[in-house]
Amino acid sequence: MTILKRVKNFLAPLPVVLVTTRLRDNDSIADNIIPISWTGIVESAPHMININISRGKYSWEIIKKTKQFGIAIPGAGYIREVDICGTTHGDTVDKFSLTGFEKIDASIIDAPLIKQCPINMECTLENIISFKSHDMFIGKIEATHLDDGFADEQGEPDFKKINILCYANGDYWDLGTKLEKLFFTKIKK
Repeated sequence: MTILKRVKNFLAPLPVVLVTTRLRDNDSIADNIIPISWTGIVESAPHMININISRGKYSWEIIKKTKQFGIAIPGAGYIREVDICGTTHGDTVDKFSLTGFEKIDASIIDAPLIKQCPINMECTLENIISFKSHDMFIGKIEATHLDDGFADEQGEPDFKKINILCYANGDYWDLGTKLEKLFFTKIKK
């Protein structure tokens, strides 16, 4: 085994999520989408999630101001649109128009959700933890939306149908194949 010359984080794969925001200013509304792969589960009672955004980014500013955001989970089929969202700036272009993503209304927060994404979550800001290069926004999940076409027989997400887009070491990947159910070694047959 080789020790690398520099320390590098190879935690992978990471899910790619699309964070949506809305900024209201007088009579104008500006909606934005930022792809994030630095995200994760924080708590399950209540359900909370974290997203990490570099300071000064447009979405960073909006979330600090509005204290809310949406999280949409795209399938790998939307890799091009996701990449466009990551290579353009929401303060200068309308990423919804640019990508063709359709807005759907959230039920609790004032930010759009994305119709093409099988899973959408509405989040309110609970906390901000600052690091050297970015801030971690911790959001309480207020509502979760699942497209019925991507649900299994029990009404849970069918991740094979969704084919979640992932990120690993500078590359996009899809989720791959389900191997076993969690705790399969303890299940008595």
